[in-house]
Amino acid sequence: MTSGDIFDVIVVGTGMAGSVVAGSCGDAGMRVLALELGTGIPAPQPPRSLVQRALGLGIADSGERWSEDVMLRRREGGKYRQTNCVIGVGPGGSGRVYGAALGRGARRDFEEDFQPSAWNGGSEAALPNAWPVAYDEFLEAYRRAERLLQPVGTRDPLDPEDDADLAPPPPLSAGHALMMERLKASGRHPFRMHTAIAYKPGCSECQGSACARDCKAHGFNRALEPALARQARITFTAGAAVQQIARRGDAGWDVCWTDRTGAVQSSSARHVVMAAGALNTPRLLEASAQIWNGATPDLVGRGLMFHANELLAVTVPDPAALYGPRKVIAFRDHYFDGPMPLAECQSMGLVLKPGMISQFLTSAAREAGVDFGNLGKLVMRPAAEVAARVLAGSELYFAPIQDLPYYDSRVTTVTGTDGVQRIGITYHPRPELVQRVKRFRELAREAFAPLPVRFALPAGEPNYGHPMGTCRMGSSPDHSVVDKNGEVWDQPGLFVADASAFPSSLGINPALTVAAHALRVADAIIGGTGKP
Repeated sequence: MTSGDIFDVIVVGTGMAGSVVAGSCGDAGMRVLALELGTGIPAPQPPRSLVQRALGLGIADSGERWSEDVMLRRREGGKYRQTNCVIGVGPGGSGRVYGAALGRGARRDFEEDFQPSAWNGGSEAALPNAWPVAYDEFLEAYRRAERLLQPVGTRDPLDPEDDADLAPPPPLSAGHALMMERLKASGRHPFRMHTAIAYKPGCSECQGSACARDCKAHGFNRALEPALARQARITFTAGAAVQQIARRGDAGWDVCWTDRTGAVQSSSARHVVMAAGALNTPRLLEASAQIWNGATPDLVGRGLMFHANELLAVTVPDPAALYGPRKVIAFRDHYFDGPMPLAECQSMGLVLKPGMISQFLTSAAREAGVDFGNLGKLVMRPAAEVAARVLAGSELYFAPIQDLPYYDSRVTTVTGTDGVQRIGITYHPRPELVQRVKRFRELAREAFAPLPVRFALPAGEPNYGHPMGTCRMGSSPDHSVVDKNGEVWDQPGLFVADASAFPSSLGINPALTVAAHALRVADAIIGGTGKP
């Protein structure tokens, strides 16, 4: 880069969304600057002691997750409590580290405005949450995203519109085959889960860590990295911390950022794409309030959603019959229950360990207003050891119960007594969400019967790894931040490509929908419908 360079597009963040936009625009011949905070290079980790492992210390310094703590509170005016962040950082973002689930949202997700009054969930109204883009239009973006990420699996027998082009999944273990038959016997319709895992020889699925062999697909290794290899006109810069963006007259945008040495840099482009994730994109827009003459739109940062993190432990007759791939089964019989939006139920792909249970229990105590700090994980450890023994021989399933957007659920920047700026989250699970979780539990027990089912988390426990909705998409600036193409209202050339733009959370992991939305953002830029 040289002083005075003007790019066609500057992309902030190279997780799923940013990598897809940068790769697409670069392949279209545009000159792209992709700025990434992390390096993607795992930091060398010395052996951790038992206490460090119990406390989860060192995880934030791994180079794979956001290093700063997050501040949580239940309501406006409440006390913030500090907790570890679980968001991925570096090329590929959270998708590089986590689950690789690539399910589509359902038609009803896009077309309905879900409100609790429809299921007697109370009188509180959620923000409007029907999508402004028609499902049939978005469906083509889903198909393109699937061709890019190449998931394995089989089609959902309940969805006549599931035409996903899927590679054959690996064979099921005897135990998983029996589980499929049990679900069918109970009247359910299981299928092989859609996952972004190539299953190279010796694959361990790498759940919760980056895959060293690129067996697990994410935006960087399937979109941006290949475009760089094709010598697209993309400048990829890691270790870049974006501070703010500003208008460059009528010619586009200036982006102020610091490089890994701390030196301040400024770059210009005709278009800027925010893809820093649903917790950081709105904070960067807040820091750039001058583009709105100092008054950031009220909905920036609001409407924050997390899936309810529903974790099921299903006791199996012969645990030894479960071997090989574990992220293998899904069913959508209870994606909806009448007017209630629920979720896909899917294999978790992990074995429940005491450290995980300790973390869950500590989070539950914090949500209840009891915060032991890091020592809480030690306090909970004996109970976690007992729970792990009780649940031994169980297969874990996960259901991302759809959350709804509420005005007072939000993310902003808070400054601690130490002067450090951190992510500040105001959020609590609504009673209607807990009601829907409890209904899902009834249905899950029926689905897996006669096998015993235990639920490992409190009803409504948020999945802090799935933030969405903080720069929501809509048909009018009265109830949204961006239009159906992700372009910020009244700010031509400024786009939001990540899960910030979701008006609803869907009942499925967000990765494929993020990729599909990002492809549509890239289309708007390449096609010239988003003009500076």
